[in-house]
Amino acid sequence: MSFSGRSRLLALSTSVVCLIPTLSIAQDKQSTFAIPAQKLTAALMAFSRQTGLHIAFDGKVADNLRSAPLYGKMDNFSALHKLLGTNIFKIDASNQNFITLRAKTAQKTKTSEQAREDNLTVQGHRRELRTKRNFAGVVDTATYDDLSNLGGATSIAQMLTQLPGVTGIRNGDEPRYISVRGVSSDLNQTTLDGITLASISDGGSIRRRVNLQNIPAEMTGEDSIYKTFTAEQDGGAIGAVIDMNPRSAFDHKGLYKYINAYGIYSTEKGSAGANRIPGMSPHLGQGAKAVFSDRFGKNNEFGIMTSFRYQKRTRNTSKTWQEDSYNYYDTKGKILKPNASTTPGWNGMTAPRYVDGGSYSNDLNTLGGAARLEWRPKNTGLSASVMGYAYQRWEDSFMEHNEYLLDDTGIWNQTPTSGREYIYRARTIGRKDNWKMNTNGILGNLNWHDNISTLKLRAGYTWEDYFNHEPYVTARVYPSEKGNKAVFADYTIDKERVATLTDISDMNKLLNSGYTFQTVQQEYDRDHEGVANVRLDYTRNLNPDSHGFGFASGFEWRSLDATNSSNQLWYNPGGDATSSMFIPDMKNPNGPFFDLTHFAWDKQTLDAYKSRSYTQLAYFRYKEQLFDGYVSLHYKWRHSQLIAGVRADAVNFNAFIPETDGANATGKINKKNGGYINPLPSLTFVHEFPRRGFLTLEAISGHFVEFSHPTGARSGILT
Repeated sequence: MSFSGRSRLLALSTSVVCLIPTLSIAQDKQSTFAIPAQKLTAALMAFSRQTGLHIAFDGKVADNLRSAPLYGKMDNFSALHKLLGTNIFKIDASNQNFITLRAKTAQKTKTSEQAREDNLTVQGHRRELRTKRNFAGVVDTATYDDLSNLGGATSIAQMLTQLPGVTGIRNGDEPRYISVRGVSSDLNQTTLDGITLASISDGGSIRRRVNLQNIPAEMTGEDSIYKTFTAEQDGGAIGAVIDMNPRSAFDHKGLYKYINAYGIYSTEKGSAGANRIPGMSPHLGQGAKAVFSDRFGKNNEFGIMTSFRYQKRTRNTSKTWQEDSYNYYDTKGKILKPNASTTPGWNGMTAPRYVDGGSYSNDLNTLGGAARLEWRPKNTGLSASVMGYAYQRWEDSFMEHNEYLLDDTGIWNQTPTSGREYIYRARTIGRKDNWKMNTNGILGNLNWHDNISTLKLRAGYTWEDYFNHEPYVTARVYPSEKGNKAVFADYTIDKERVATLTDISDMNKLLNSGYTFQTVQQEYDRDHEGVANVRLDYTRNLNPDSHGFGFASGFEWRSLDATNSSNQLWYNPGGDATSSMFIPDMKNPNGPFFDLTHFAWDKQTLDAYKSRSYTQLAYFRYKEQLFDGYVSLHYKWRHSQLIAGVRADAVNFNAFIPETDGANATGKINKKNGGYINPLPSLTFVHEFPRRGFLTLEAISGHFVEFSHPTGARSGILT
């Protein structure tokens, strides 16, 4: 890219240094090079790829210069000097992570500086390239940096949907889960620093999918999706292994601080403020993020990294449903018999029989933070860390859904796109959700390495808690169609035959037509899941520049304990509902709403038997223990690698579910248990072609074991 003026070059260099997560040369002092003499621009790009270092230089100058040949293993900084030879560039390495090459003969006058056009070439190869090179298979990686993620919604789910083959499964306007190559989210294995995460999943259901919307992106530095199986990978990763790596204070030389505050403005007002939910702003939201890290100790061997996030916003949406049911009239406005477009005499215009519309207001909140303490004593090969995080997401939401069945006794002012019909039946649904989800974890690791071997001991406990209070009320009415008691609905219908209600002739008349309750209930959901995890991994001769024979082996223990309970209160239907409803102050209301904030629950009659039975049926508990071990043998040539391995997973589980007499709960809890142990051998061959092309061949022997949680949610493991 080109920039005019040295001031622009300096400004860009400064901003890029702030943007890119740093890489310490001290962490990767040496590299193996194979760069023949060539045009200096191409040689510097090859150098950047082989070291992972960022280099900025004047491309116009470099295009006219030749590099010195560079072969063998040597220190990165010395290698760069040798590559440049006697060229006119001098190396500015004041920031070891972003090297700038400057021409030795700088133009000094202001006039000449203004006339000069700098052609700045920036190589932004980051840590993800190193991850790709070091893994013998298919892996995609995303790295986080603060200034390139200024928005409020920057969850891990949003980060990962930028990678190829990854699809976000959305919750409103944000992705909640991810699918890799179209495989169900339940078949992904999701870890943080190698530790399996607990997950409550959808609205309290206990499933294997991990809600990545709950994990802010600033808590991690590098997130990888492994799409190729080796024995080192978890046997349950049918879709992919999603491994998130915490941020490190050693990514920075010393004190690092970042604070970002922002406002959110939404133009869609929706029903916020009209549905009598206090504290819901129709438009405005706000948020803040902060990251601090520092290093301390005699040799800066200690580091601390902290991050914090707060966000509050309102999301207003509306939906239209269309049932496959329509009215067909003749040219005189009479309904056809039979009521079908194939009946002779049809006027050619479709009128809706059902018109459904809903309005939603969601008050979304996030609050929490993470802290990590690290220790890396100098020249020992040791490192250790302890990390804790706690995030809470909570939401107050209101749904109003109105369903209208339009009568076929007449139509007025019909056109191909609009018309008026009687309202035969109106049905109103009101639902509130006041849910909270707490996501927590404590992780620790102890690592040791030398030039040949690595040993990692990791342990952690993660847990999630979910609570939701959900009142749910429905009522319906059959307005009279006689004389001035009739209520009419004006509609529009598009080319896809989806109808929208545009007006009701008399809203007060409809409200006072005699609404009666159909369903009146409340639910208090409480769910918990905790996962304890310990793993030990050892590798030998598996460094990126190693050749010949190497191996990896490891052992893991994992324990999961999940409980779902719901206290359900069901009330007798049939009473008058009019006093609990109101007409909202909205431009185009889709009907009367329930005032659930001030709903008279004390005037409802509780159905004690139904409440008790449904509460008992909603309970379950699931406990699982997993033991696994693996051995993986590697042989590496210069451009090829062969991996043969086997892992064995042993699982036993207990499920506690309510006993029934065929329809109703008896009050007793039944225990079901089971388990299995199966080996999973695999063989992988990888060959690297010129120009960074790869061929990967895999052979995995096994079968898919499927089992069901008491919810009916399917889980499985490749064995």
